[in-house]
Amino acid sequence: MKPLHHISLILFALPFQVHAETYTCVSFEYPPLISTGTSGLAEGMAADVVSHVFRRMGHEVRIILYPWGRALALAKQGEVDCIFTLYRSPDREQFLDYGQEAIIPQVVYLYARKGVTLSFDGDLASLKGFHVGTAHKVNYGPRFEEFRPRLVIDEASTIEQNFRKLAMGRVDVVPSNLSTATATLALPSIKPYADRIVRLPVPVETVLSYIAFPKAKKLSTLRDNFDAELREFTGSSEYRRLLEHYKPESTPELAKLMHPR
Repeated sequence: MKPLHHISLILFALPFQVHAETYTCVSFEYPPLISTGTSGLAEGMAADVVSHVFRRMGHEVRIILYPWGRALALAKQGEVDCIFTLYRSPDREQFLDYGQEAIIPQVVYLYARKGVTLSFDGDLASLKGFHVGTAHKVNYGPRFEEFRPRLVIDEASTIEQNFRKLAMGRVDVVPSNLSTATATLALPSIKPYADRIVRLPVPVETVLSYIAFPKAKKLSTLRDNFDAELREFTGSSEYRRLLEHYKPESTPELAKLMHPR
């Protein structure tokens, strides 16, 4: 019979095996970062980043798209394992464990109707008196959210509805991240209205967006592992291939964040 300490050495020498799991992550229609593809599955750069990182950890992830308010409620109730892409905010941090590594930076701009006299130099006070169209439960970054109580807000379910309302004169200005606005204005349902809408040249803010895990699920280890793997992934050839495939619309602010070297 082998001594017990020899058996212990053999066990410690065996490679550590990660038990494969399938996690459920929620998001919403946020093209081109996340949207429902022709196969019925979620696609887009943010969806691919999340899927790649889970696979690198030895897990699978099922991504389900809901209206954003519903997705947040499911995460708050601990009925799903993760939610993305979302900005940090104090109220969300009460029930979500955010990762430290950003999935993708987003530049938030204001969109106005041609002919509306609105001079925006970065000071949100210039929006006072104008009707601002926002999407339900969507956060537009800390600067906008801090100023939100002083604005006249007209809420809709989606950015698509907001752009339609903007073109028809029912709201005066709509905030949105650059890539989602560009993709939405190119949709066949919105294209007839697109020539009535202009992007104001000065951005509101560049905001980092993250994945987060419900505190009710106690997934801090998964969060930390995701962070470590995401950090490795963004320096890999796989990530560069994703950038080449999606060719995200860039600005100097985005280029600095996504290519710091």
